[in-house]
Amino acid sequence: MAVAAFKKLWKNEYFQTAVTILLILSIVFGLWYGVQFALNTEHPALAVASTSMLPTLKVGDLIIVQGVPPDQIHANYLDGDIVVFRNKSNPEELIVHRAVRIENTSSGYVIYTKGDNVPGERDQFSPWPASLLVGKVLGKIPWIGNLALLMQSKANMYMFIIVIIVLIVLFLMFPFESEKEEKQSEKTEKWKEKKLIGKISFNMIYLLIVNILIVSFIAFSLWGAFAFWQPGANPAQNVPIHGMYPDVEFHGSFSNVHEVYLISSFLTYTINANVSDGSHEGVRLGVPTFSWAQAAIILLIVVDVWELLKFLRLKKKAETAIEIQKPILTE
Repeated sequence: MAVAAFKKLWKNEYFQTAVTILLILSIVFGLWYGVQFALNTEHPALAVASTSMLPTLKVGDLIIVQGVPPDQIHANYLDGDIVVFRNKSNPEELIVHRAVRIENTSSGYVIYTKGDNVPGERDQFSPWPASLLVGKVLGKIPWIGNLALLMQSKANMYMFIIVIIVLIVLFLMFPFESEKEEKQSEKTEKWKEKKLIGKISFNMIYLLIVNILIVSFIAFSLWGAFAFWQPGANPAQNVPIHGMYPDVEFHGSFSNVHEVYLISSFLTYTINANVSDGSHEGVRLGVPTFSWAQAAIILLIVVDVWELLKFLRLKKKAETAIEIQKPILTE
């Protein structure tokens, strides 16, 4: 009886929708806590809000942080680890700077840090105890940290919540396809495959639009640039969005930078700079940066190969159907 009731409930479209939403939320939270465990920190991803680490880190970059003990921090003026730590006067505030010196004292490790955009040799802050250390920066993902910064504004947060609620309501109003709707969907797919102009079908136009969008994104992620007002920055300011090559030019625009080196690898690139800052001169190491262009190229290949295989399967299926019908047509 209970099994029959459960089967009946499972066939309910709204129940299936609710289960799907819960499953999505479970996956999201599971991934978040899984990343926290894997990186050994409660703050595995943080949005950069200030300009103190320019040009290495820009406002809106999402930095990936790994929790490490203080004795594993490499401290140096040019190639030291970039670390995240709590502000001594306000532990809720997190700061990201480069470790320039570390000392092992009788009371434990103390770390000196400095922002790459802070002129001169002085430390940006007085030494802080290693107990305030959150972790070191492993890499960054450009741009998307701006979403988190926008959510810091109450008005934007309320707007975001309203949009989510509206999307959920719309999702509930249009639940999973019933059997009747699935048949109608199959008819629609066949209709889409009909020729629109000559040999051009709706599916071909759809694939062309997707290709144009992805190629446009690839072009922007390599050569694009624009700026917008970011109220979540500290302080609020115009924030630049740079593609890879404009980012290289941006690094070279600083007065203490003599030469810039772009190093590319799989799905990442790093921009190092030859700098002269006071008594320190040499190559300042950048941060491995997620390459949107490479990721989009991979997506483009996957989409096109998938559509090609889909076309070949349909073609083979159609040829098989014709072969089956041939004896009937010859009688």
